[in-house]
Amino acid sequence: MTYSIVSFDPHNRFIGIGTVSGSIAVGSRVPWAKYPYGGVATQAYTNPSHGPRILELLSKGESAKNALSISLKQDPFPEKRQVAVASWRYGLAAYSGRGIPLEKGEYIGTYSVCIGNLLTNKTIPMTVCEYFENKAHEINTPRTYAEILLEALMKGHELGGDKRGDQTLAILVVGETEYFPYYDKLIDIRVDLDLDPFEKAWKILDKL
Repeated sequence: MTYSIVSFDPHNRFIGIGTVSGSIAVGSRVPWAKYPYGGVATQAYTNPSHGPRILELLSKGESAKNALSISLKQDPFPEKRQVAVASWRYGLAAYSGRGIPLEKGEYIGTYSVCIGNLLTNKTIPMTVCEYFENKAHEINTPRTYAEILLEALMKGHELGGDKRGDQTLAILVVGETEYFPYYDKLIDIRVDLDLDPFEKAWKILDKL
């Protein structure tokens, strides 16, 4: 019951995920990323194990499509899941199970994958992805990456977002840090419950 974008920046090789939901604390279970391998969003009736499992498979050289397929085969209820994977090394992939809430949708671009369910408008994934794709060339820092992810998600919000109302939001950007490989988070923003999670997220970003 969420919409998300999983993406990468081909120039700086950052990996970024943005997710919005009517559920509380979406950032605790939907977005997963590991530099330099890729990012994952796992949602609908969320099975959070898909995040670390797919990232482990990517780290072993599996393509995004193969990693997603292998992970879903280990899930007893794959029809309840919606998952997106993006990697500048290993490609893009998405899956929407037949049992997830309507309206649902997915869209695969050049640098991003977007998925959504329980949407007011099934074009939201396409709209979010297209905005990101058109702005990806402007990314030059982790902050500009986070800003573009937020702007892209706002395009989905303007179309109606989650049918329950957008109440929670997360932005995650990973890349090489001075503590790499033990720590790769460049930006990690979470708004766990708010009537306007976008306003709160912008305030947090402004203080970074």
